[in-house]
Amino acid sequence: MLTNDERRGFRRLDTKTDITVTRLATGESMLAGLINLSASGCAFRSEQAIADDEELEILINSPSPRIEPLRRRARVTRIDQDADGQLIAVEFLSQ
Repeated sequence: MLTNDERRGFRRLDTKTDITVTRLATGESMLAGLINLSASGCAFRSEQAIADDEELEILINSPSPRIEPLRRRARVTRIDQDADGQLIAVEFLSQ
């Protein structure tokens, strides 16, 4: 489902899938649950602590072998804590 928010420059696609998040400072990789995706960033849920302003690599595999996976460098812009873990929002960086 696409959602539009007047404060945002791009529409967001609400989705539920697993992604791979790699910490660029350490090379540590973890699985996380993608919440939404837009042209400028994404939000995901993580059980592992991630720091504000940390740089990450986000890998989203395609369900179709004909479509290449999405791999983007990103910076953490917001962290919200709740009972299910951390909700992390990231902004994609220019490659």
